[in-house]
Amino acid sequence: MALVKVKGLISKEISYSDSDKMLTIITEDFGKISVMARNAKKNGTRACYGTQVLTYGEYVLYRGRSSFTLNNCDVITNYYDLALDLVCFTNIAHMLELAEDTCADAALSGQILDLLLYGFKALRKGRSPLLVSSAFAIKLMQITGYPPHVHDCAVCRTTEIDNIYFSFNKCGFVCEVCAKSDTEARLIDTGTAKAIVYVLCAPKGKVFSFDLSEEVSKRFSDIALRYTSLQLDKNYMKLNMLKDLA
Repeated sequence: MALVKVKGLISKEISYSDSDKMLTIITEDFGKISVMARNAKKNGTRACYGTQVLTYGEYVLYRGRSSFTLNNCDVITNYYDLALDLVCFTNIAHMLELAEDTCADAALSGQILDLLLYGFKALRKGRSPLLVSSAFAIKLMQITGYPPHVHDCAVCRTTEIDNIYFSFNKCGFVCEVCAKSDTEARLIDTGTAKAIVYVLCAPKGKVFSFDLSEEVSKRFSDIALRYTSLQLDKNYMKLNMLKDLA
């Protein structure tokens, strides 16, 4: 078996035996991988410290024909503190699920990992968890090749739009005239429209550097959640838990 060194974020850990864990790691170079971590459940071991969810580290792995086994790890940083708040951790769990579903392509996994880490840093600075997870979702769609159309009307291409609608059928902005024949078009406010455009235009390091009111943030989140669910053909449910608690 060959040894490889990768940087990555642990997104999931599953008990495998009394002493071992199976890890899911979102890596820079190999996409999402599963890694067997032997003796990782033994307190005080280096493997125990470096193999918890929300650990970002450098991992030395044995690469077999179809699997990886942990040989050594060095923790770069961790984000355990973000898991102490239920709202924050629920939004993080949503972000991790989106990342896992889109980073199978190793060519994109480095960008997705960077975006995750920028999002976590924004959360540490006190940014709204809902805003961060929603902006992450929109930017992720751009990285993976499914950005919403925002430059003009996605149907007639006019740039003269007084009332902006978001069409889930046409995957982006449409004008009022074209929206009349689109049952999946939703009128959106200027703040939501500007937020979508900002996220798409901003570099990854600046994606989360904006604020929205609580009301606009909820509408922005609704658009982001439904759009990503349709593009990835999956019903993402983690954020519903927070609605049930409200």
